[in-house]
Amino acid sequence: MKKELLKKEETEEIVCPRCEKEVIRDSVICPFCGFGILAWLEGEIDENGRSTK
Repeated sequence: MKKELLKKEETEEIVCPRCEKEVIRDSVICPFCGFGILAWLEGEIDENGRSTK
């Protein structure tokens, strides 16, 4: 039970908009499809990978 609590506190997961799999929020890229999670979260790219700036 203690491991579950630590794991939940340490890792916040989001759903990748491209492949729709759960990934750790702090990931730079999605390990499943290579989508730029960090750039998307910072608003630099949209869910299709296109630049927003």
